[in-house]
Amino acid sequence: MPPTSSIDDRRRRSGVLRPIIHVGFGHSGTTSLQVNVFTKRPEFFYAGIPYGELGGIFSCIKYQDIHEYDPVTVRGLCEQLIFEKMRRDQRLLISDETFVDQPAIYYTPAMIPAQMVAMRLREQFGACEVLFTLRNQYRYVVSNYLVLKRNYASLAHRVIEPFDDWFAGNQTQVRNLFLRNLDVSQAINVYQHAFGRDAVHVLPLELITEDGTASYLSALGAILGVRFSEEEIRSYVALNVSPPHDIVLNDEQRIFIQQRSGRGNALIAREFNLPLREYGYPMPDDAEPGLVSPTRSGGSPSFFASSMRSSGQYSDA
Repeated sequence: MPPTSSIDDRRRRSGVLRPIIHVGFGHSGTTSLQVNVFTKRPEFFYAGIPYGELGGIFSCIKYQDIHEYDPVTVRGLCEQLIFEKMRRDQRLLISDETFVDQPAIYYTPAMIPAQMVAMRLREQFGACEVLFTLRNQYRYVVSNYLVLKRNYASLAHRVIEPFDDWFAGNQTQVRNLFLRNLDVSQAINVYQHAFGRDAVHVLPLELITEDGTASYLSALGAILGVRFSEEEIRSYVALNVSPPHDIVLNDEQRIFIQQRSGRGNALIAREFNLPLREYGYPMPDDAEPGLVSPTRSGGSPSFFASSMRSSGQYSDA
């Protein structure tokens, strides 16, 4: 059972709702959520990307080794920059996909283990509701590469290697930087241990592409405890969309992804009652992952040909 903290005690006395931490994964519509929802709702005190003056707090939590990290100093910064500025009727909302995913930049920082990040968040912010956003790994991998390609060029003035070389290179280590979360169940399990199983929620990006913005925001609202107006639904815009590309995963690449993500997808689909198979996610019993393009029941096209994508509203970020 996760320990209580002085923050938990203070929240119980004041009646403030638990904070919400959106921890990733990357490339699952995170930028769209941060811009369209998290920063716009007045009932939230938003502490997330882009951080501004709060960046030091979360850099310490994510990157400092044990001998460098000072929880008392970080707690003081949280009090000064977050808790003292929040209105009594506001709920803290933190959003940062790099709590679990590697920052998609050339000069990428060395991250501490996800379990340590989760425990530091628990220590600083007490009992929280945790949101994971997911994306089909076949598309997640390509989006990861495209974001890296863009950031290499714009931030480091470098040219990344072709996709096939990059993908092969990310298979050469026991634990690589950019594809280590193909099995999403591992990071989800870490946060369940830190915050409790009932505190963790999972929202697939494909809900918006398959069932529409209203369904997606309805599911999100149930997690956040808010209702979205018709205007908010109409004005929801996909952001950070990947440029046109000609990357097509070959059979070998799809098999690699399926072997590393399928079992975890099946576990998450069962535990959270999610139709990940219908959304085309790799599954452990896929006979020919390189050849099958799944469709939902009733013969409707899979998310690869969704109306959101064809209309240019599909986010690859």
